[in-house]
Amino acid sequence: MKILRISGRNLASLAGEFCVDFESEPLASSGLFAICGPTGAGKSTLLDALCLALYGNTPRLQQRSSRGALPDAGGESVSTTDARNLLRRGSAEGYAEVDFVGNDGVHYRARWSVRRSRNKVSGLLQASNMTLHRLPELVALGGTKTEAQAEIAARIGLSFEQFTRSVLLAQNEFSAFLKTDENERGELLETLTGSAVYSEISKRAYERYKQEQDAVRRLTSRLADHAPLAQEARAELDAERAAVEVALQAVDVRRALLEAQLRWHQESERLRQNEAQAESLLAEARLHAEAAQDRRLRLATLDEVQAARPLMAELARLDAERAQVEALLANGQGELERAAQGVHQALQEVQGATLALETAEAAQLAAAAQLDAAKALDATIATLAGAHAQLAARRDESAAELARTRALLGEAETRLAQTREAETRSAAWLADHRRHEALAAQWPRWDKLFAQAAQAAASEETSIASLARAERARVNAAATAQAAQEAFDAATGRIAELEAARQAASAALAGFDPDALNEERQRLDARREQLGAAVRLAKGLHTARDHLARIDAELERTRSARSTADTALAAALAAEPALTGAASQAEQALSAAELACAGDVATLRAALVEGDPCPVCGSAAHPYAHQDARLHAVFELLRTQVAERRAEVQRNLSEQATRRAQLASSGERLATLAQERTALAADLAELDAAWRANPVSGEAPPAGERQPWFEAQMSAVREALEAIDARQQAARRAMQARETAQASFEAATAEQTRLREAAHKAQAALGTLESEHKTIGAQLERERAALAAVLADLDPVLLDASGEGWQALWRRNPVQWQAARAAEAKAWTTQSTQLFEQRAALAALEAAQREAAVRAEHAAGAAAAALDACARSEAELGERRAARAALFAGRAVGEVEQELRRAVTSSRETLAARQAAAGEAAQRETRVRSALTQAQERIGTLQDDARDAAARLADWLEDYAAHHADLAPVESQAQLAGLLAVGEAARAQERAALAELDAALSKADTVLAERKAQRALHEASASPDGAMQDGAAVADALQAVLEERSAVHERATSLRLQAAQDDERRVRAQSMLAEIERQQAIEARWGRLSELIGSADGKKFRNYAQQFTLDVLLGYANSHLNQLARRYRLERVDNAGAPSLALMVRDQDMGGEIRSVNSLSGGESFLVSLALALGLASLSSNRVRVESLFIDEGFGSLDSDTLGIAMDALDALQAMGRKVGVISHVQEMTERIAAKIQVRPTGGGSSAVSVGT
Repeated sequence: MKILRISGRNLASLAGEFCVDFESEPLASSGLFAICGPTGAGKSTLLDALCLALYGNTPRLQQRSSRGALPDAGGESVSTTDARNLLRRGSAEGYAEVDFVGNDGVHYRARWSVRRSRNKVSGLLQASNMTLHRLPELVALGGTKTEAQAEIAARIGLSFEQFTRSVLLAQNEFSAFLKTDENERGELLETLTGSAVYSEISKRAYERYKQEQDAVRRLTSRLADHAPLAQEARAELDAERAAVEVALQAVDVRRALLEAQLRWHQESERLRQNEAQAESLLAEARLHAEAAQDRRLRLATLDEVQAARPLMAELARLDAERAQVEALLANGQGELERAAQGVHQALQEVQGATLALETAEAAQLAAAAQLDAAKALDATIATLAGAHAQLAARRDESAAELARTRALLGEAETRLAQTREAETRSAAWLADHRRHEALAAQWPRWDKLFAQAAQAAASEETSIASLARAERARVNAAATAQAAQEAFDAATGRIAELEAARQAASAALAGFDPDALNEERQRLDARREQLGAAVRLAKGLHTARDHLARIDAELERTRSARSTADTALAAALAAEPALTGAASQAEQALSAAELACAGDVATLRAALVEGDPCPVCGSAAHPYAHQDARLHAVFELLRTQVAERRAEVQRNLSEQATRRAQLASSGERLATLAQERTALAADLAELDAAWRANPVSGEAPPAGERQPWFEAQMSAVREALEAIDARQQAARRAMQARETAQASFEAATAEQTRLREAAHKAQAALGTLESEHKTIGAQLERERAALAAVLADLDPVLLDASGEGWQALWRRNPVQWQAARAAEAKAWTTQSTQLFEQRAALAALEAAQREAAVRAEHAAGAAAAALDACARSEAELGERRAARAALFAGRAVGEVEQELRRAVTSSRETLAARQAAAGEAAQRETRVRSALTQAQERIGTLQDDARDAAARLADWLEDYAAHHADLAPVESQAQLAGLLAVGEAARAQERAALAELDAALSKADTVLAERKAQRALHEASASPDGAMQDGAAVADALQAVLEERSAVHERATSLRLQAAQDDERRVRAQSMLAEIERQQAIEARWGRLSELIGSADGKKFRNYAQQFTLDVLLGYANSHLNQLARRYRLERVDNAGAPSLALMVRDQDMGGEIRSVNSLSGGESFLVSLALALGLASLSSNRVRVESLFIDEGFGSLDSDTLGIAMDALDALQAMGRKVGVISHVQEMTERIAAKIQVRPTGGGSSAVSVGT
């Protein structure tokens, strides 16, 4: 980390902007530089700016008591430790800025800034702000102040405290690293060396030990919750459970019998209801079928009248077309009349447009003279308006000047009166508050004494509270020591009792042979496995043989079905050519008949004239000129035959497809069954081989007798295993008892050791607290004496200002009382200054008032002259505008001329449009007359066609009445039209509905017969003895048995659950003991590690590791100390019981005597601290390489020779590439350093910063 530039504005005595650039000459090439200047000039403020920009705090503000407060603007106060106190008094804003190289090698700019509200000196202090930017692109890092502080600390790699120990050694803080406590020294060394891993290891070891302790406690607690039943209680539980199980089986037998009887009654009632329901459905279906006769007659009629649909459609088409033509004819008459009227109206509009054009041209010629006169007046008015505008502007300016001068006169008179009044008030206030004059004259001195008194009073209160706390701690420590000794004595007595219990448990465990029990259990487990495998193999063999028999039967059925399908397919293929040929012949005959009966052929035959040649064949003889009804009958017969042949062909194709599908399905199924049989045969062979290989197969009886034999063998093995389990459980209980006794003995021994150490520690703590109590009492006496001395210095001036009781008032609230006196002093000073300023301002205000009166008088004359000239110009302009308004009502000449031209153009365009419209009207009249003639001719043709169509329809109705007397009569065209209105979809729907009624009737009849048969079969299955024939009685008896079973089953379930839970507790307790033992071993291992290096804050292992870092640092420091002060040598205090980072000094002139670092004089402490600082600079790791060092004061305590040695050490440090800056008043030292930063006072409490040589 390296500092590149320090800049700021308005910080303490450094008013305005200042900047120190270490990358510019002469500082860029100088590794050592001095910061020079008189006392109080602001040298330390430069280092304050460095700390403010990086951390928002400074070392000398941290040294102050946090209880003090300073008055600020608006009656507010600011804490003495607030960094905003560095804002210069009388400034509205300020900042501190530092450019530096971070530990990542990147350049950054950190900035701290503060301002007052509204950027006014009298405004309240606002919260400070901090920012960080990456250079040179000025990319912001961190959005808020807190985020920016964290980013800066991360880039530097040091906290504020570590920064002030290794980079900046401030006033009164030079020896801080030498005399700091061990923990803070360890943290700094850890940061400088980048070895935070040791702290993390220490924390993790401590946390892991706590986790393992918690795990042991959890397991022990779980074990206490899973204790099994005693052996006697378990035996009673098993006996009761067996009795309840037998009772439950008996109840289940009675329940099954009653349930079977109840089901028979329920089924009988269900079948009776089904039969009655079927009878009802059959009667309903018959009623529906009978009611549908009228619908069947209507459907047959609808099918028959479909032949008349083309005749009705043709008649309707002709009627519609005739109505359409008649409507067009009627509309054409009206259109003709309208066309004639349009021609007449168009001619009249042409005449009107001609007259309008003549009128517009005459008006344009008459307006020419007046247009010329209007143009002349417009030119004159434009000239006069410009001159009038200038005069009006001059008039307004004169009036504004008059108002301004009169306002200035009023303001001057007001300020003069206000200043005279303020001067009188200030003089009166000073006379009334004369007692504050002495307090205000030397307020800085009294303010400093007040701060000292407040600090002394706060220290006194702190000491009083500390003394009370020390007394309470001493009493508590005495009680703790006594309780610890009593607990130790009780633990000693407990150990003897636990030793006796441990020996008794060991003797009980010796009565068991665990190895023999395990061998017997393994033998029984092997026998049980063999029996289980044999049972499974026997079942598998039986199942496989049954499955093989079923597959063989299905194979036979599938082969038979395939043979049948093959025969049927061959027959269908053989019949297919004959059926196809018959269908083809029928279709050819039908095609010939259709050609003979085609509509075009019939039309040509009807048009033939006897004797005239035929237009098709040319023959003059026409034997078939008229159609024969027999030809149509033949045609219908052929069409029916074609439909029958086509149906036969389709049925043959369907039969072929069905048989082919059957053949394919049979083939696939045969292949599948063959694969299954092969696989099953292989499985059967494997099962048979496995059965013969099982040792039990030689003992087992034949297949029909194996099941009882297997059950007997398994029962014997289970009984033997239960006996082994009982003995092993007893052995485990004895083992558990022995281990529990052993653990209790070890825990009691460890507790005795812990209590012995606790008693010793309590006694030591009591001695320490008694010594601390005496020290605090002596310190309280010293602080009281210091407070009395300060109050004695304040007493003379405050007796006059505040009276005899001022000390009592001050003690009630020192800060508030001091602020009140500060306000009084400030008020006196303010009023004195104001009185002097007010008297000086009176003369200037009187002269300004006289000058303002003269200016106002001159402005009044100029305004009157301008007003008169503007009025004359306005009158003349008004006359000209009135004359112009009489012409064309004041309208613009161009507008009038354009309007006249538009009127002429519009009239010409209108005339042309009217002439074109007259021509179009004449053409429309001609087209309408032609259309009317064509419509009249078409109506005659349609009337003839309609008469022919009506005659053909009448013939069809007569034919229907003669041949279809069994159907509904059709007597008129309207009735026929109503029937034809029913569409094909409706007829198909009705036909399907009638078919459904027939199917429902057939189905209902079938269902009734089936249900009668079912009921008869069920009645035949009734019990022959007739017991329990009443269904209600059976249901009541079953309900009673179910209630009895519920009670028995609930008891059985409860007993099963108790037994299962006890079994589970027995197994779990055994496993948990082993788990607890394993966890205790893990806990002990981590406990030893935590005792060695573990701590909650990580300091134990960190301090241990940093001992080696400190030894290296002391090696560097002693090499520098050998030049600075050969007499002394720094060493680390070696503590064999715990890691130590404490320092001591060996005095080599006194035979190597050991001295405390606190016993060194001021000059000696400075030299030793300087050696440590130089050693820290040499020790910097790669992660935090410190390349800048700033030292504030301390060299004044050195003699001339020692100062020279210190300078040589600083020169050696800069030769290593580091930049070192020192603040000192020693002239000899500043003369030896070429590069200097000069801080010179400029007057008024401000200073300027410059860089030179």
